[in-house]
Amino acid sequence: MPITLVNDDFVLGVENASYDARSRVGHYEPFFEALSLDRYAFQREAMRRALLFLASENYTNTSVLATEHYNASAKLRGHFASQADYLDQFKLLDRKAVSLDLATGAGKSFVLYGIARVALAMGLVDKVLVLCPSLTIEEGLKDKFRQLSARQDLKQIMESLGAGYSNPPIKSANDPILDGDICVENIHAVYDRPGSSISHSFKGKGARTLVLNDEAHHIYSGAEATRWLEFLRSDEYGFRMIVGVSGTPYIDNDYFPDVVFRYGLKGAIEEGVVKRPNYATGRSSGGEATLAEILSNHEHNRQNYGAHAKPVSIIVTEKILACVQVWKSLVDELAKSMPLAEAEKKVIWVAS
Repeated sequence: MPITLVNDDFVLGVENASYDARSRVGHYEPFFEALSLDRYAFQREAMRRALLFLASENYTNTSVLATEHYNASAKLRGHFASQADYLDQFKLLDRKAVSLDLATGAGKSFVLYGIARVALAMGLVDKVLVLCPSLTIEEGLKDKFRQLSARQDLKQIMESLGAGYSNPPIKSANDPILDGDICVENIHAVYDRPGSSISHSFKGKGARTLVLNDEAHHIYSGAEATRWLEFLRSDEYGFRMIVGVSGTPYIDNDYFPDVVFRYGLKGAIEEGVVKRPNYATGRSSGGEATLAEILSNHEHNRQNYGAHAKPVSIIVTEKILACVQVWKSLVDELAKSMPLAEAEKKVIWVAS
């Protein structure tokens, strides 16, 4: 009978992390608790597990961790033809490289920031490089990181704990990245942008650099896949410590094999961390929703929930041209009740 595996079967345990690693990571528990409130305890656990793996001398690389998991799992041994077949699923087996599965909307930026800051505070690394797939995500991450860096309670906690770097500067690759810095950049700066300091700041320094990857599924699929993975593997940089975070950790239809913590969308919705989508299931027109119906529904949400949250209506199209056409039609519809310039500010089109 074929063995059926679920995503949880692939999640790697770090239970054999060394006592020293547990002590060092545990030292920063006050920081974890201040960064993530009780409702977001899963964020703290995600940070702990990633840092325990990175800090433990018992796990010299991902191969050691994966082999331990394979030997402890009868389901994996029954599913894969051999241990070698299982280990072949991993893309960065010879590094300290793992992933975190965090549902979209569960606060990945908090987790990335916490790992970066504690890794520097522990003296585990000298600098941190945070990579993401687009300029939009880069700007969002930098904004969030700078907001968190401005929190005096976090700074004071780190100072009281004797952190090596109590409040690391948040930089981009426009400036040299010095020891104690956190650099946030989109992957294009690595190989496309003249004047980037990535090469100067990180070549030959990978052993003392932590690389964090947001939306890590882009490393293995899509337009950037080959180049992004080659950068992480590059002998010129020599990166040893790599953590990826994604809400969709799949390579084609296969779940990431190197996940050490999972907080899926179903659990996030059940616990109220992520809102359950409220889809339109019926319409008076009996066919596709008209712009008038969409605007009416939006206004209904604004009147009922506007005091608590800003309602956003999203229209998804198959092609970019259709996206722009719908944008124009929606602006024209809004312009019937307000100036055109104001209507244009209320609608944006996004091509991804």
